[in-house]
Amino acid sequence: MLSGWITGCHKQGVERAGKFCRPGEATDTITARITGEAYMKADSRIKALLVIVFGLLASGGTVRGADPLEADPTHHKLEFENPHFRVDRGFFGPGEIAADFFDAEGVVIVALTPMRMRLHLPDGKFVDPPPAPAGAAFWAPPGKIRPENLLDQRLEFVIVIPRGDNGASKHVGADALVVDPDHWKAEIDNDAVRALRYRGDPRAKGVMHGHGAHVVVFLTSAKTLIDQPGGKSFVSVRKAGEAINVAAGEHAPENLLDQPVEVILVERK
Repeated sequence: MLSGWITGCHKQGVERAGKFCRPGEATDTITARITGEAYMKADSRIKALLVIVFGLLASGGTVRGADPLEADPTHHKLEFENPHFRVDRGFFGPGEIAADFFDAEGVVIVALTPMRMRLHLPDGKFVDPPPAPAGAAFWAPPGKIRPENLLDQRLEFVIVIPRGDNGASKHVGADALVVDPDHWKAEIDNDAVRALRYRGDPRAKGVMHGHGAHVVVFLTSAKTLIDQPGGKSFVSVRKAGEAINVAAGEHAPENLLDQPVEVILVERK
């Protein structure tokens, strides 16, 4: 079970979870327990809260100031970068805080472990987004922040940053949500990206479909037979936590394992 806490300021008898706090103000801790089915039911509300919370930090447009790779290299590492995406990996030890403030861009965050972060702001305030379980994917708008891990365990996440102009990578083939809705679900859909969750049943074969340029983050280990148009195919073997870049194209995945496979796929619009 994942136990998370949303901290709110308590002032003059008023409690508001997720309220901005200044150091020294009294706080009350509200315990929120989120597990499997309960999280799925609360999924849309959690995403809405995350959008609101991170939206409060946004300064508008794409931020290109202090890069987290330079301002906080202990907790941020580059995975790869191309004309469509930059992908970083973030990881914080128990109770660790970023070395300095940095200017976060609008990004997709994929939690590889449970996450409970405090976002410190330059004016001395802070905000506590809702806790997120491992496997969660959400959009975080831009803002100047200094993150802190509030958990007593290591946390890790993948950061997918859109690059280039919208429309640079065209969608090809059938839409996975249309031709295979039993296995694909939209997690994020905005002007920059669409993030999809794929759950493949054991030994099951998917339907031929396509994507524009995309990033795949593996939430489980996977061994997949990838069929392509024209009779071509290959086997892909991946470990949980890997993030890979994939060019635009069509395919039909077949799970070669005896257990389900789950990924987050982020398409560039």
